[in-house]
Amino acid sequence: MTPAFLASPLPSYLWQVCLHSSIMGLIFYTWVHRVDLPSGRTKRRLLAILLVLPLVTAAVPGRTALEFRERFAWFDSSRVLAIPLVGGLELSHIVLLVVLLTAALTIWQELVPWWRRRAVSDGAAAPDSLARLASSLPGWARCRVILNPSDQIVLATGCRSGQPRLIVSRGAIAQLTPEQLAIAIAHEHAHWQAGRWWRSHALFLVRLLQCYSPVALWAFREYCLEVEIECDRAAVAGSDPNLLVRALLRVYESTDGRDAAARSAIRKRVKVLLGGAPDGDALPRATLIAASALMLVVLPWIV
Repeated sequence: MTPAFLASPLPSYLWQVCLHSSIMGLIFYTWVHRVDLPSGRTKRRLLAILLVLPLVTAAVPGRTALEFRERFAWFDSSRVLAIPLVGGLELSHIVLLVVLLTAALTIWQELVPWWRRRAVSDGAAAPDSLARLASSLPGWARCRVILNPSDQIVLATGCRSGQPRLIVSRGAIAQLTPEQLAIAIAHEHAHWQAGRWWRSHALFLVRLLQCYSPVALWAFREYCLEVEIECDRAAVAGSDPNLLVRALLRVYESTDGRDAAARSAIRKRVKVLLGGAPDGDALPRATLIAASALMLVVLPWIV
């Protein structure tokens, strides 16, 4: 990753998306922790901005020209990337290694499971009682319920020909009580309400455009966790949240102890449910607009 490499339009654009994403990620992360931002609408919006905005700021025309780098840019990353290390290595080689590892991690942890879920969607039909329960929910009259043969607790939603599909494992049916299973299905149904499913998948496509960026990987996972929390709140609205908490604890117990990320996400969901805080705007919308506008002005001068 040399200055000559960065002079090429596509590699330069991809690198600058990653660079702008890293700068924004550091600023937003510091900001969120400084104001102790709770889970909710504001945090989801910040994470969505972090995923989308670098694609815009890195696309400002004329920024890759040598004259812009030497005369106008506030910071030229090509000089930093060319810093020598040991044995003929440069800092750019370390960055390239991180980029390749992140892309491989994206394929293994996000694309492969997505493809496996597609294969399961052609499996056997689930019990009629579950099909009736799912079809009784608003907007799910044509939802097809698929039985996953796994003995683990698995519930997920998918889409085929524009119609929702609900995947329920044998383990979920065996280990959850009927009430717990019903509230878990209500959670999955909440993913299809208020445009959540389509928004998440649109951002997933944006995430794939940045499959090499560690910040994009972190931001999208945080966004997905925030959506899970939002759907938890929607599922228990007007009912006892402890029912979903007990279902989540069963999932926690059945999760492999080595899967620290999954267990940490479940603990956070339980903590938010027990806290009972509403899903509101912790910061005014004008504040987010001002922060985004500031990034739009500042980041294009960093190449």
